[in-house]
Parts: sequence; structure tokens; C-alpha cells
Amino acid sequence: MQLGKDTGLSLGFLAGTTLGSGIAFLFQFQAYEVISSVAFFGIVGALSGLGTAVFLRQRQRQH
Repeated sequence: MQLGKDTGLSLGFLAGTTLGSGIAFLFQFQAYEVISSVAFFGIVGALSGLGTAVFLRQRQRQH
């Protein structure tokens, strides 16, 4: 399985939202804080997953 942009984006979003909900649970956030935490970490995770996929694709093409 190759890591494409769409796969990197979706895996990053999944990891980010999971991390965000875990942090919200640990800190016992209220409703709006949970939504903010999950949204923030979801966006950060999606962008980092996309960046990782692009980086790995460029590295494969160089070698």
C-alpha cells in the first residue's frame, strides 16, 4: 500500500481527532472545549499527515 495524499490526509485526521478526544477526556473538558480540542487536533493531524505523505513521495522519487 502506497501512502498517497488522500491516505495521509485521512490517517492524519483520524490520529488527530483521536488525540484531541483523549486530551479532552483527560482534562475533563466541557462540550465546547471538547469540540474545539477535537477540531484543532484534527486539522493539525490532517495537515501533518498530508505533509508526511508529500515528503515520503518526494523521497521515493529521489532514490
